[in-house]
Parts: sequence; C-alpha cells; structure tokens
Amino acid sequence: MILLYELEGKGGRRYSLFSWRARMALRHKGLDFESIPVRLSDKAVIEFSGGKTVPVIKDKGTVVRDSWKIAEHLEHRYQDAPPLFGGDIGRGVSQAFNTWVDRAVVPAMLPVIAADIHERVDPDDENYFRQTMERVLKHTLEESRARRDAALLRLGAVLAPMQEALKRKAFLAGAKPAYADYILFSVFQWARVMSPQELLGPEDPLCQWRERMLDLFDGFARNVPTA
Repeated sequence: MILLYELEGKGGRRYSLFSWRARMALRHKGLDFESIPVRLSDKAVIEFSGGKTVPVIKDKGTVVRDSWKIAEHLEHRYQDAPPLFGGDIGRGVSQAFNTWVDRAVVPAMLPVIAADIHERVDPDDENYFRQTMERVLKHTLEESRARRDAALLRLGAVLAPMQEALKRKAFLAGAKPAYADYILFSVFQWARVMSPQELLGPEDPLCQWRERMLDLFDGFARNVPTA
C-alpha cells in the first residue's frame, strides 16, 4: 500500500493543493493509498523525507517528496497504467503548465480564500498559518477578506485563457483528463475544501470542467469533507 503524507484540517479535510495533484495522479494510475495526516506546524512525521513540505509518498520502500516528482515517479514505475503525460512532449508541456499554475493561478487564488482557510485548518495550526500567510499577503487576513472582491476580479483575469481553452474540449488534455488537468484542478479543489465561496458561474466552461473532474473515479474528489 502506498502511503501519502498530507495536510489535515478541521473535520478531516485534506486541503493541500499539491497533495490533491498526487491524489488524482494515484487514482488516474488506479493505485490505492493510505492517507497519513500531517499538521502544518509539526513536520516531525515527515523528517524521514529529508524535507519539510508535503506531499510525500512511501511506495515499496521508495520515498518521494514534491507533487511533480511524485507524478514522474508514478509515470515511471507504473508504465502499464494509464499515462499521466502521454510521452516526453506531454511531460515537457505539463511541466511548463505546472510552473504557470504555481506562479500565476495559485497566487491569484490565495487572497480570495486565505481567511477561509484559516478558519478551517487544525486548531493547533491557526497561529502558524496566520503568521505565514500574513507575511506572504503583506496584510492581515481580515484585510484580505475585505479586499476579496478585487481579488476575485484579478483571479478571473488570470483564468480567462483557461475559460477560453475549455470552450473547445472536455479536458485540458483533450477528450480525457491527464496530469495537466490535475494541476489546475488542485487549485479549485483547494478552494472547494477550504472555502464556502462559489468562484465560478454555472455558465463558465471552467465550472463545467470542474464538475467533470469531480465526477472522475466514482466521485473521488467530490465525496470528501468540504467547507
């Protein structure tokens, strides 16, 4: 059994967006896993990985940390399972997309949902989360909530190319999902698990795509504790 070490919030929420990339990649490959909870402020449980961040997997004696490296590991080790990348070209394009999502979409989403996340992390993590996020945001969580409408507009502008792309196909990868879809979906699942806000309108191509993603693997991502 593969072990997946990931952040846990109130009510059993699994809220790391990077963990959701690993979760969806594991399901894509048809692999079962056991989730091991990790507190944001206490990383002793993952010292064996040589780092301080999740996700981390243990797979038949192999330890892999970082969502991208986990995807590469799964693609290499489980070559008979459905591919995540679709070859070297797909791997390269997916890695470039991964960088764009991390540097454009994640920073745009964070101020929209940061205050909501704070209310839903493990109680022992609340102070740690506040201090960390307020350094990143350069203002308080309360100010972040007050500025949410402006942050939503900025998020919409960042996501506009994805709205356009999904007018023409069911998934970013084409007729079926692949790792690029899981990269972007992880940001929306992060928001869905930790914030009660609806970020998309039902007419949005991204909203319809998100619903298709939630239905994958017998509703695996849909049937989890949420805000």
